Parts: sequence; C-alpha cells; structure tokens
Amino acid sequence: MVQDIPQPTEATDYVVAALYKFVVLEDLPDFQAQLRAICTECEMMGTLLIAGEGLNGTVSAAYDDMVVFVKWLRARPAFDDIAIKYALYKERPFNRMKVRLKKEIVTMGREDIYPSQNAGTYVEPQDWNALISDPDTMVVDTRNNYETAIGTFKGAVDPNTTNFRDFPDWAEKLSALPADKKPKKLAMFCTGGIRCEKSTALMRQYGFDDVYHLKGGILKYFEEVPVEESLWQGECFVFDNRVSVDHALNKGDYELCFACRMPLTPEEREAETYLPGMSCPHCIDTKTDEQMARYEMRQKQVSLAKERGETHIGKIKS
Repeated sequence: MVQDIPQPTEATDYVVAALYKFVVLEDLPDFQAQLRAICTECEMMGTLLIAGEGLNGTVSAAYDDMVVFVKWLRARPAFDDIAIKYALYKERPFNRMKVRLKKEIVTMGREDIYPSQNAGTYVEPQDWNALISDPDTMVVDTRNNYETAIGTFKGAVDPNTTNFRDFPDWAEKLSALPADKKPKKLAMFCTGGIRCEKSTALMRQYGFDDVYHLKGGILKYFEEVPVEESLWQGECFVFDNRVSVDHALNKGDYELCFACRMPLTPEEREAETYLPGMSCPHCIDTKTDEQMARYEMRQKQVSLAKERGETHIGKIKS
C-alpha cells in the first residue's frame, strides 16, 4: 500500500522514508543488485543495509519515484508488511545512494541475536505513556550519548554508550544484579525502532521476560501522540541533514559539527571554538594540526561548490 506516502506541499519537494525489518534473507548479492537497480531507476538518495537478519535504511526521492520504490519493495513477500515512516523535506537530505551488504543491519557485534524470532513485545505509541509511567518499569534509551544529549523520554535510563556495540556490556551488568534489584519490566526505545527491537532480543537472552519496545520508535510516537500529551523532552537526533526534529517532525535547532559529528545548539555555534566544518566546543582540544588542515581544505571545497551552485550527488555505491 502506498496511500500512506505524504504528498509534497508548496514548501517541500522530497519524501524521506525510514524503513527496516528483521527477516531471514538469503542470496544477498542478488537482492543487493535488485535494490541497486530500483534505486537507480527511482533516483533515490540515502543508505540501505542488507544482512542475513534483514533490511534497514533511510532513503529520499521525489514523490512519484518513492511510490514506485515502495510498490516494488512491498511486492516482495518478505517485505509486504514492512513499516515505513515518512517525512517531507525541502532539499535532498542525502547526497548519494549506498546499498551495502553487512553482517548486521544494525551493528551490535552479537550475531547470535535473532530479533525476528526472539524480540520483545511491541507497544503502540498510544500505549507508551502508560507503560513508561508504571513505577515497575525501567525505561531504557538504547541510543548513543550524542543522541540522548539533545532529548529523551522523561525518566529514561541512559546507558551512556558511544556506539551500539557498547550496549551488550551495559545489558550484561544489568542482568548480573541481584534478583531484588532487577527491574520487573523493561521498556526500550530508539529513533525508528530497530535498535530497541534488537535490544529486546538481547535482554530476553539475558533472562528478562517482560521486555517491551516502542513500535516505530520515537518518530512514530511523534506522529501519533499529540504534543500536549507527550512525555518526550527536547528534540530527536536524526541521521540526515536535518540533524534533529521536534515533536511536530519539523527541522530542529541543532546543526552538526562535521569534525566530531556532535549536534550543536545555536549557542554552541556562537562560540569562538566553533569553526564551521573544522571544530566545535566538543572537539577543539582533540584535533591535531594535520586534522585541522584537512578539515579546513574540505570546508573550502564545500564553500566553493556552494558558490557555484553545485551539489555533490554521488553514484550508487556497494
């Protein structure tokens, strides 16, 4: 079904689609070739990751091209029910298209985890507030620290990971607590649903029974829960040129430091240590002279391209 794809307005030109599904896939090189072909046909930009455990990615295209792509994808039995979250954007949020084969579609470093077989229980966005308000529930933000820094759910536990590979260490420590110290329920969430879904499978392997995850992630919660009922605090980091979005899914106040990839507030962008494309208050003391020279050269190239009205639209990559 493609009726759910939003049509661009006068203020927007492109449809952004975030999608994933844990499903056992075989003959991955052939599927990669098919995806590359349809993405070329539809002039898609973004990233798609393929692994034996499923498909994950975010792509953008003009409305008509997105319709063709979604019809193509959902015509395949493995993806006929794939959930897709859409947003509209004025400019392309990606500069190229990448279709890559990986060991995992979201890298935890644990290939013994099978979300398609052992994930926790989905919780609809409308039911999420009640679950996380239960005093017996530990609410766990499965995202990384640069994401949690700009927004999270009220009362959520931050594992303070810098990479999703760090999450199993935190999970193992939680599982090692005495029985009377362990949470009775776990409610896990992430941006689009994929990391928390995989995390619930890990927690079930560690012996936790009542494990839940937010269906569709934070972005689906923003779509379906009114702002006045929201338990979200701050903005949500997204992995495209928007950097962050607010509860209305409008572009937020943050911009990205291209040297260290940290999201920056308007105030941080006014700091003397913020040099666009080169440094920010988070990384100014961590960069070598060689790195700074390289960043400066890159920023000059970006500025020159912008002056010429050029965009760096790349070819599809494997």
